[in-house]
Amino acid sequence: MKANIQLVQVNNSYGNQYFIPYSVGLLQAYCEQFDDIRENFNFSKFIYKQETDLESQAKSFKKVDILAQSCYIWNWQFNLTFAELVKKYNPEILIILGGPQIPDDSSDFFEKYPFVDILCHGEGELVFHDILKKYMGDKKYGDLEGVSYNNVLENKTEYTPRRDRAIDLKDIPSPYLEGIFSDLMEEDVVWQASWETNRGCPYRCTFCAWGAEYYNKIRKFPFEERLTKEIKWFSENKLDLVFGCDANFGVFQRDVDIAKSLVEFKNRYGYPKKFRVCNAKNSNDRVFQISKLFDDADMAKGTSMSVQSMDTDTLDIIRRKNIGIDKFKDLMGKFNESTMSTYTEVILGLPGESYDTFINGFDTLLHSGQHSQIHVYNCTLLNNTEMADPEYIKEHEIETIETPIFRAHTDKKAHYEVQELEKIIVKTKTMTREEWKKGFQYSKVIQTFHTMGLLQYMAISLVNNYGCNYSDFYNTLIDYAYENPKTLVGVEITNNNRSIEKLFSGIDYGQLLPSYNLDILWPPEEASFLRIAENIDTFYDEIYEFINYFLDKFNFVKDRQFLDDLLSLQKEVIVHYDDDGKNVLIDLNYNIDSNVLDTVNGIPTELVKYSDSKVTTITKHWKDAGCKEEFARNVVWYGRKGGKFINEIL
Repeated sequence: MKANIQLVQVNNSYGNQYFIPYSVGLLQAYCEQFDDIRENFNFSKFIYKQETDLESQAKSFKKVDILAQSCYIWNWQFNLTFAELVKKYNPEILIILGGPQIPDDSSDFFEKYPFVDILCHGEGELVFHDILKKYMGDKKYGDLEGVSYNNVLENKTEYTPRRDRAIDLKDIPSPYLEGIFSDLMEEDVVWQASWETNRGCPYRCTFCAWGAEYYNKIRKFPFEERLTKEIKWFSENKLDLVFGCDANFGVFQRDVDIAKSLVEFKNRYGYPKKFRVCNAKNSNDRVFQISKLFDDADMAKGTSMSVQSMDTDTLDIIRRKNIGIDKFKDLMGKFNESTMSTYTEVILGLPGESYDTFINGFDTLLHSGQHSQIHVYNCTLLNNTEMADPEYIKEHEIETIETPIFRAHTDKKAHYEVQELEKIIVKTKTMTREEWKKGFQYSKVIQTFHTMGLLQYMAISLVNNYGCNYSDFYNTLIDYAYENPKTLVGVEITNNNRSIEKLFSGIDYGQLLPSYNLDILWPPEEASFLRIAENIDTFYDEIYEFINYFLDKFNFVKDRQFLDDLLSLQKEVIVHYDDDGKNVLIDLNYNIDSNVLDTVNGIPTELVKYSDSKVTTITKHWKDAGCKEEFARNVVWYGRKGGKFINEIL
């Protein structure tokens, strides 16, 4: 009689959108290529959703012999809770946990979680296969490589380290091509695919599990024999989004060919519609070439130009080497001139970073032309990273808080009884807790008012023509908000501060916006943008007062015509849900439009006053006037990394 195996990889839901459970699909595809596994085991249909009634779900597992769960930080608490419930109703079941969240040090794990039988360390395909072989035989799991085994009979933990040599990727069949997900494709779900073209990362960033020696060599999946066929599968199954799991897409010349293949299928069959991936850490001309291919095919979700920090001491401490700033500026100029959207990721709370270096980093990025998107992430202390090592924590005086993981755009209904948690760094030797809070607040201001467009043109023009810094402008905006708390900016700064306090109190800080008819949780900066959009005229009336406040503070000369022009241009370039797609003509007394665009593209230019006013045409991208829900979904949610906030100036 065959043993029943249940594979579980629970992911977040975004409306009716789910990621295909790729990781456990790899396990099944690898194991089922062997005759003895197929003859002795039956793989049940994957579980990828978290049910609201876990007790009932666990009771249904009485006839399951093996439960294997893929563990990440975003499903860790669920996996533990679910495993314990399953064991309660089926004490004989073998429970196996694997994935990046499994701690390498399992010395006290089974004391905390005695309902778990086996932990898999490192890549799972070989290890899981070995476990099944043992299950058919003597069931002595303690001598397997890469396993921690809870030997209940002998009351001890048996542990062997990860394998010295990682698996040859050519030995892993594709779960897509082997039909592993065929039954899932029949469900009424909008599927999104995770996809690997290679594994590994040559970098040693201390905050990332990829930095371990085990993953340091990049291994490639075969291109013609596998990857092109998987692209065809994505197309045939009409997947809207393929998410590339590579750590450095664009590092190899063949990545250009992979991009061309994706584009070819999109152009021929319409799918996959979008491709998103983490680009090579030291972005290069090849990344630009690849991005251009995707942009021309309308497949781009924005190109990542990530830095994590702009401070050299911090980068040394976290073992990160960024692209040189001159090269960064050059690439940003090429992307901006080609009107291709990019985004840069920054981490708040890195060891070595101070409040001043964090703020200065934004100035450097903005002066270098990154006005499209800057995404700021809290520094999460992940298992099996150098940053989580006790000696590293002690050396850098790291302090953390445990707080609910914020999952942007997930259904409010998807927040079940199990709350997922993460440890984020909120204090180091170089940054106090209060400075961390100020950094969090400043980052949300930059995202809300600059990279999402609300004040972007005003800030660029004022900074360029008055010779100040972006931090002068946006720190003054914060000061103005505190002095004028009833203004829209003041209200949003207050909301932002509430988000900080929620975070420190262990409360989910995602925000609901009922007026947009989407029952999802929004990040604070997106919620601020959408609330302001509902009062856009009042907002810009108040901003006119703020600009005078700013000029007075720094004793800058006021030119009323220039300020009127600037406000008029800024109001029209921001995309709004009431736009109807018709061009708008505005009279300008200064060349503010070309002055801003040249500045963004790194071209030195002067502000010039016309002898007579000139007409500038603004092309409005949004055409469905009044469709607030679709605006929130397509511009703010889906379109944020694609740079959807600014209208085109002709």
